[in-house]
Amino acid sequence: MNGLLQVRTISEWFGVLMMVCMMSICGCFPQSVPLAILPMANPEAAALNLKGIDQYHVGEWQAAFELFDSAIQVNPLLVEAHFNAALALHQLDRHEEATKYFERAGKLDPENRSILTSTLYRNHLGLSSTLERHMSGGYRYQERK
Repeated sequence: MNGLLQVRTISEWFGVLMMVCMMSICGCFPQSVPLAILPMANPEAAALNLKGIDQYHVGEWQAAFELFDSAIQVNPLLVEAHFNAALALHQLDRHEEATKYFERAGKLDPENRSILTSTLYRNHLGLSSTLERHMSGGYRYQERK
């Protein structure tokens, strides 16, 4: 009977350990937040991008997208604006368009860790693991093949 009690205790501890691990994994996935830039290179594009970030943070996704897109018109190489436009489009459930903006951001700056580790970027481009997609809800908007 004592052995059975030990097994049950060990399995309970294992269950608790698994729960703690899952909770820590959920907190470890990088959150996708809009990216700002310093205004030195292109102050007009940087200002539009910053205004877009403000709109994004208050939930005005369409206004945010329009501002990010305006920043792209001023400076088509502004990787942060492409990434931010993708985030806004994702919030608007325009996932196909968001994927195109994410792709462009990744091509413009393939070494940008803020972009490459973004869960939404990884989900939209099919780069995330199965666990990552499940934990972040990525299956609800990924294109079925």
